[in-house]
Amino acid sequence: MTELSGTATVEKRQLVLLLSIVAIFYFILIPIGVIDPEGYGIDQGLPPSFSPKLVSYIAALLMLFRFGQLHFKPSSAVVPSITDEDDDLSLGFPRRGLLGMAAALVFSQILIPILGFYLASSVLLIGLLTTLGEKNIGKLILYPMIVIAAVWGLFDQLLSIRLPAGLIF
Repeated sequence: MTELSGTATVEKRQLVLLLSIVAIFYFILIPIGVIDPEGYGIDQGLPPSFSPKLVSYIAALLMLFRFGQLHFKPSSAVVPSITDEDDDLSLGFPRRGLLGMAAALVFSQILIPILGFYLASSVLLIGLLTTLGEKNIGKLILYPMIVIAAVWGLFDQLLSIRLPAGLIF
């Protein structure tokens, strides 16, 4: 077995494990934890179980797509590392991972209550893109705008789910 096919096999096993976890989430955790009220109809809005089920469907479809990619084109398993030598666990703490967790904490606990979800998300995305090495100002502005527009269209317009507002926006 070559290193390339071995990498594809390992990733396929990981996908099978993750698909099993999604199945447990969909078939066991959602029915136990998210109870739809009796007689709840579409005229009252989407049932509470809609969002977790939608996430399960999307995750499963993405994993199945990736599994198919790996099955028919094992060379797609070779993914360049996004870490740098300074992030090696043998050398200490993974700085990039810790920065990402700190950014998520600041985002959820400080930025959203003050700026609101949409503006805070823009700040977070610009920060994450900068951390990943993006230097083009146009891309730093355009990509967050595209993501925020898609989130607004999906949640606010299509699903009628209002995302948190802050003191400013």
